[in-house]
Amino acid sequence: MKKIQKGYYSVKSIKKNTSLKPIQVESIRIGLASPERIRKWAERTLPNGKIIGQVTNSQTVNYKTLKPEKGGLFCERVFGPIKDFECACGKKRIKYYQKFCPDCDVEFTHSRVRRHRLGFIQLVSSVTHIWYLKGTPSYISILLDLPKKKIEAITYCTETLYISPIKLKESDDIKKLQIKQIKNINRSKAFPSLSFSLLSKESKEKKTNYQESSLPSLKREEESPLVKIFSEDTENTLHTKTKGSDDKKMILEEQRNSKSVQTSQSKTVALPSLEKDRMTSSNLGKLKNDIQKVNEDNQILKQFEQEQNSSLNLVNFKNEEFCLKKNLMNTYYVISQDCSWEMQDDWNFFNYYITNPPFKDDKLIFSYNSKILNFDHLILSKTKLNNFLTGGEAIRLLLSNLDLALLDRQLRMELFEYNEQINEFENQNFLLFGEQRRLQFLYYIRTKKLRRLKLIRHFRRTKAQPDWMILSILPVLPPDLRPIIQLDGDQVAVSDLNKLYQKVLFRNNRMKRHRKINSGNKSDEIKYAQRLLQESIDALIENGKGGSEPICASNDRPLKSLSDMLKGKKGRFRQNLLGKRVDYSGRSVIVVGPKLKLHECGLPKEMAIELFQPFLIRKLMANKIVRTIVGAKRLINNQDSIIWEILRQVMQNHPVLLNRAPTLHRLGIQAFQPKLVEGRAILLHPLVCPAFNADFDGDQMAVHVPLSFQARAEAWKLMWSRNNLLSPATGQPIILPSQDMVLGCYYLTTFNDKFPNLGIKNKFFYFSDLNDVLKAYNQKKIHLHASIWVRWNYFLESFFEVEKPLEIRVYSNGNFLKIYSSFQRYFESTKALNFQLIRTTPGRVLVNDLLQKFYSKS
Repeated sequence: MKKIQKGYYSVKSIKKNTSLKPIQVESIRIGLASPERIRKWAERTLPNGKIIGQVTNSQTVNYKTLKPEKGGLFCERVFGPIKDFECACGKKRIKYYQKFCPDCDVEFTHSRVRRHRLGFIQLVSSVTHIWYLKGTPSYISILLDLPKKKIEAITYCTETLYISPIKLKESDDIKKLQIKQIKNINRSKAFPSLSFSLLSKESKEKKTNYQESSLPSLKREEESPLVKIFSEDTENTLHTKTKGSDDKKMILEEQRNSKSVQTSQSKTVALPSLEKDRMTSSNLGKLKNDIQKVNEDNQILKQFEQEQNSSLNLVNFKNEEFCLKKNLMNTYYVISQDCSWEMQDDWNFFNYYITNPPFKDDKLIFSYNSKILNFDHLILSKTKLNNFLTGGEAIRLLLSNLDLALLDRQLRMELFEYNEQINEFENQNFLLFGEQRRLQFLYYIRTKKLRRLKLIRHFRRTKAQPDWMILSILPVLPPDLRPIIQLDGDQVAVSDLNKLYQKVLFRNNRMKRHRKINSGNKSDEIKYAQRLLQESIDALIENGKGGSEPICASNDRPLKSLSDMLKGKKGRFRQNLLGKRVDYSGRSVIVVGPKLKLHECGLPKEMAIELFQPFLIRKLMANKIVRTIVGAKRLINNQDSIIWEILRQVMQNHPVLLNRAPTLHRLGIQAFQPKLVEGRAILLHPLVCPAFNADFDGDQMAVHVPLSFQARAEAWKLMWSRNNLLSPATGQPIILPSQDMVLGCYYLTTFNDKFPNLGIKNKFFYFSDLNDVLKAYNQKKIHLHASIWVRWNYFLESFFEVEKPLEIRVYSNGNFLKIYSSFQRYFESTKALNFQLIRTTPGRVLVNDLLQKFYSKS
């Protein structure tokens, strides 16, 4: 990522004073940074011509003196001095124009530069950025139009990618090639139409086993002169780097030795069958034929020797030019390892040709008549062949060869064709099952193409290159942002980032040692080292992303990466940048306020008198209670009784804003009318909790006071809680009882016979009306959940349409009583209903009374 800005400060030299002056930031743009820009951020050139900025070793500070080690993660040459205008030697600047110490190369400047000055690590092998590889969506996968698993397999060196980097010049010799071969070569120049193969280790083993078991010519492979020509022994000097005049002699000796070996072996290859025939034949005529056949074979071998001599002459002629080449092409021995064939028969034919001895009518293909081609026809690409194409280097090669303008035009043409096909299906009235599946597939492909086209246009608009998503230079954070702090005694607290940077440097240096040992770069050790380097940088950027195993400390705690420092509640943005302290604001724990109205909130007196102090002082001076501001503050500090009354008047027409983090939607901050309450907690109506996603288990909310008249008017009109009844996302009511309110309603209406009746012997209580029940409950004569009978003159609701009475009592006067499970009915002798009783609890009576009062008001 990069920041384009004018700077947080600039250092200007004055005659007697050098100071830091702030500069206003004009703009900030976040995007991809090129390796050159990363190097430019960190590199500086000293007056003596030395270039500094690169971190070369993993050391931090000396364990005895606690001074930074040279070239390490806290180096003063790279990041600046620890003390103001004092170098690492302990010298101070003598003259004002002296900028650097000539002994230790440390700049004489403020120590504050260690908070912003970057360093960099030069990576031996390119590494893929984990955000663009394992993020959702995976931008590298979209841009290359490859599955994410395939990209990860190449990145972590479990699969190999092979693309030939050799291109041919357009010369007269190329005309001798067949037309089909020329088309294939030209097609390989344009990367959008390039086809490549991914061959895993298991596939390679299967292909090798198949070749050994099915191809008859493999039995004679060791005897074949062509195999010797293309073998690894004779090719070793061709794919390694040349170092000087000694290598010239070595190359010539290798070629002479290979010539003698090839000639002698080719003779032995041509004669074994003839010798066998001589031992078993008694026919002289047949022997003459054999001698004639031997003469013909000798002519073939002489022709072959001439071709080899011409090869040696070509080596002598091109020796000077050859030694200047850094890389040469690989040949036969890497084909089966890095390349797969479209048809198995093609591989069989090629293997048969390359391993078979020459016959009488065979003619050498001019492109294969020498191991060393004419160098005038070869252009070696920037990619070094000794770096095998796996890991981040392979992905970088693919991305660097993308032609974004060509891809943009190609995708637009493809989308036009897909839209035509989709329109044909959509215009049909009825689609068969197969056509419906085809339409869904077209929708999927179109969406995929649109996503890729959008990403390509973004790269073209920002003028960023796709291969910048691959890191070849790793920036190092300033040391004051990842400090080492000395605690009491000999203990030291080290930032997790230092451990992650150390692991990167360890593995980078290990990779460098492997590269020096293995010039061919095909060993499994190098692949493993490259994978370790990739994983260490993944952990530095975002530890444990994508399900990978995180790098942990000694106590099995995952180390905190760069992403962990930025994201989340405790990250740099939400904790420090967005969560700054502001004036006219407060913060406290919220508790439920059951007696509040929906648009009210309870504000503690201690907080209210501090938030509304300017308005309170103005009100006191307007009412001529005090004459000066000092007198008003003295009166407020004494907390005179008149203060609270005036404060209530001020708060009557002044809303406050309540906010609970995280503010995920606009209902996360709402306006309320404050009311003075005792204590130190903010009271909140429980119905507004769903909008804030809050509960009363220790949540905190912030209070803000709008100051201007316009801000208060906007708060009353747009942000008042009474106006926010519906969710802006779904349109459903958001003012719904939840959590504590639901639990309270359930507790009030619970029916349980097992509660004691508070010392009264009668098990059931009979009341003439609901008011008598409430009086008895307030006097604590009955429990909230006690079973009672109340006279009820209205309709009843029963669970059964026809319920049989549990008991019928007949009195002497002819009246009778029917007793049911939840109600009783008393009838006169004429069967007229006299009165009825219902079975309930004081809690249900209380809920009914509250509802009746609400309905009567409405």
